[in-house]
Amino acid sequence: MVPRKVGTAWEITAPAKLNLYLEVLGKRTDGFHELETLLVPVRIYDQLSWSPVATGCSLTVLQQNSTPNSLSAFDQNDNLVLRAAQLVAAKIGIQAHGRFQLVKRIPTEAGLGGGSSDAAATLLLANQAWQAGLTSPELAELAAELGSDVPYFLNTGPAVCRGRGERVESLGGLPKLHFVVVKPAFGLSTPRVFAELGEQELPSAARAEKSATQMQKLIAALNRGAIGAACAWMTNRLEAAAARLAPEILPIKTALAQAGCWGQLMTGSGSTLVGIARSATQARRIARQLSAQNLGTVLATSSGW
Repeated sequence: MVPRKVGTAWEITAPAKLNLYLEVLGKRTDGFHELETLLVPVRIYDQLSWSPVATGCSLTVLQQNSTPNSLSAFDQNDNLVLRAAQLVAAKIGIQAHGRFQLVKRIPTEAGLGGGSSDAAATLLLANQAWQAGLTSPELAELAAELGSDVPYFLNTGPAVCRGRGERVESLGGLPKLHFVVVKPAFGLSTPRVFAELGEQELPSAARAEKSATQMQKLIAALNRGAIGAACAWMTNRLEAAAARLAPEILPIKTALAQAGCWGQLMTGSGSTLVGIARSATQARRIARQLSAQNLGTVLATSSGW
């Protein structure tokens, strides 16, 4: 993400992400879970802008409605955008100021990382607009305070994330991937999905070692362009727990398979399901087919920033 200056204002696009692999390696002493995950950005975006005002700091959120190109305004004072802006301001010893506007197109409670991406975008935008001069490590420290996925969005492209998600290892050389994304009408709370994990679903040391091997095989298959083979290594430890909370997830996964997707899995803590397509053309065709089945919001997209 790179902020752009437009007159006296600044703007930035904040992409969604997909988890092509997600393993839970155990419960940490701080109450969070130790994760190992492969994230890729996709071409579904929120749009954030900042403009100067005489006094105060405000946020307007425009929410994408179900009607194409329709937006509605609503107040969201606890949005991560304002929290991120306040962190930057406190770090450099000023008052947060200006008018932020967020056009929200990434669905919420979907496992697509929209809130985390918005927070990272705010850190970058405020750093430029306020001439804060914060370094990448300083921004990463603030990002870790805001949420597990936020540090990932400060980087560009696919990455393996570990710990809570704050340890980011960028990857290069992965091919462009094509996806069908199905967001059901319902969302899922991340804390609730993690709470649903049973003790038997938390890997032992041996299973953690197996996870590292599986991740390596997935990345190797992607690097050589063997997308079909790579799908065999894609998995999400949270999927079974999410399906116990929302059984509707499993029929959507089946529909993606029956429509011809190479692989199918849930992203993040849900509720979005993802199908891996052979091409952009196939992704668009499957998206049109599934849109007629009233499964929720269906989109064809691809990896990229």
